[in-house]
Amino acid sequence: MIWELGTYPGGTWFTTQSVNEFGVVVGRGDLPSGYVHTLVVPLFGASAGQWIDLGALTEVQPTDFEYEAITVVSDTGLVVSHSTTADGYEHAVAWTKETGMVDLGSLADSGDSAYADYKLSRAAFTNRLGTLIVGSSYTNPDHVDDLPLVWTPARKPGRLATVWEMHKLATTAEFPFCQAWWLNDSGKIAGACGNNVNTVTGAVWNPSADGKDWQITLLPPDQKYPNSNAYGINNRGEITGVVMSEDFGVWLPRLWKPLNVKRTKYSRPIELALPSGFTSCESVGINDWGDIVGDCWNDTQDLSARWITARPSFSELIKFPGTFGYSWSVSNSRIAAVTYSGSKCPSEITCGGAIQLY
Repeated sequence: MIWELGTYPGGTWFTTQSVNEFGVVVGRGDLPSGYVHTLVVPLFGASAGQWIDLGALTEVQPTDFEYEAITVVSDTGLVVSHSTTADGYEHAVAWTKETGMVDLGSLADSGDSAYADYKLSRAAFTNRLGTLIVGSSYTNPDHVDDLPLVWTPARKPGRLATVWEMHKLATTAEFPFCQAWWLNDSGKIAGACGNNVNTVTGAVWNPSADGKDWQITLLPPDQKYPNSNAYGINNRGEITGVVMSEDFGVWLPRLWKPLNVKRTKYSRPIELALPSGFTSCESVGINDWGDIVGDCWNDTQDLSARWITARPSFSELIKFPGTFGYSWSVSNSRIAAVTYSGSKCPSEITCGGAIQLY
């Protein structure tokens, strides 16, 4: 089954980021006004194919095309994304039907003078139950000084709305800047850390026994490629991501597997095969069955691809119509969210879609 969703009615582009177990697709795209909002499209039920605008923090929003539009939906209907505040700063947001869009703030709102310039933030992921949110805060849109964040809920007595408390995750002296990309239902967080000498490494944060803190562990490096980035982590503790050459010209898909019961020690990155004719790939999304999705490219093409953790030598392009595409999320129902161009896509940039994997 293939869903070519296109764009919001009257809009010109949409980028798909996530799909939950109920077939709800989320991403970001422009409205007829040109402003960029977080958008939802159900694949099933009475509202199937109908576009829903989740709004924004203020009426006036940016109109720029966002290639990496980080937006995720939980199985409980919590959507995490970002939106621009009235004073022009991009902030992480959380949306539910009951609360509408809630500003999660940035490190500048913590009151700590050390973070006074950290006025920007983004939410990158939430788990299936919508009980944790991860992301980062930073001083400029170039993301050169990101600091990783996790938001935990605190319910106020007599209120339905959830108030989110922000916590800064630990970094290391060698790699002081980090982005938290993904988390699983047990609270393990995957991401990447960097320094001022243009080196990045994959990282995982493990929650403490009381669930109030997280300890950082840098993932083992690849012997040939000095840089790495960890993206997805499933409930088995398997982490997918990429290793990169020193000049970042080559990106190769990799998998880290836990080596102990507590899942605090990891293997060296396991090589995932490249589809024939492609020179670089990134493996991004992973589900609990071990399905992995991402994209692969060469000098002329960039297309959605898939792997499986049980057989690292297997790879194939996802057979989605179009001349360009990437897939960064796959549900346990094996539905992959896809951003694509070409085929029925009326946009000159990208459209949203999804595909059932078999």
